This record gives sequence, structure tokens and C-alpha cells, in this order.
Amino acid sequence: MTDKELRKAKKTDLIEMLYYLRTEIDELKAQNDTLRAKVLLLSGEQPAESGDSDA
Repeated sequence: MTDKELRKAKKTDLIEMLYYLRTEIDELKAQNDTLRAKVLLLSGEQPAESGDSDA
């Protein structure tokens, strides 16, 4: 979407886009955490305690 299209979008459309983007981010973070755990497991390292303040 171009800047011009974003400026003309309705608020409800923008909120819906934000919702779906946030959902996608959450799913990707969960997938990333799973993959990191697998890498640590395969490398024989202990996973660090997750103090993720990003949420």
C-alpha cells in the first residue's frame, strides 16, 4: 500500500490491518522461540530464561 492509499483508508480498515499485522508478529515470535529452542537443544546448550519485555 502506498502512503496515499494509507491516508485515504478508513479508520476501521487501518485497525483491521494493525490487528492482522500484530497477529502475524505474535505467530512469528512464537515460531522464532520454537526454532531457537530447537537450535539450543541440538547444540547442547541450555536455553536462557525468557525475560521478554517486548510483548
